[in-house]
Amino acid sequence: MTLRILPTFFLAAGLVMAQRGGGGKKGGGGGDMPMAPAARPEPLDQLAQILKLNKDQKKDIKGIMDEAQKEATPLRDEMAKGREQVAEAIEAGKSQDEIDKAVKAFSVQEAQMARIEANAFNKILAGLDSDQKANSQALVGTFMFMNGIFRRKNWNSNPSE
Repeated sequence: MTLRILPTFFLAAGLVMAQRGGGGKKGGGGGDMPMAPAARPEPLDQLAQILKLNKDQKKDIKGIMDEAQKEATPLRDEMAKGREQVAEAIEAGKSQDEIDKAVKAFSVQEAQMARIEANAFNKILAGLDSDQKANSQALVGTFMFMNGIFRRKNWNSNPSE
């Protein structure tokens, strides 16, 4: 008896799994079409949304960020070399003192980049009105947004670009 019920059970389970669940939709059609991901706004537009910037503020922030990017560009290139030096020292089996020296040099570069990011954030903060400054959630979001923003060639492009 069990041998007769078992194939029926598997057949029923297969039919259930094969259903696409299209019974409850109104308007029908298109439910199986893959959706393209929504385009991600550029970082400046993201900042404008987070902080609710007006046109003048947006223009000022773009200038602040462009200037900071100019300062960060040579450092970004040095940081890439610094990371390579740390990796090479470890890979070559160099002494702990040599590895520590490479890590320390890279840490100094990291601190310099953090200073550039913090200075840009401070300038952005100075240009906000009292209502914008009172929105602590937006300020924290902006501060987090600034972390690593100048590590790409163009701060105002998305990381995947």
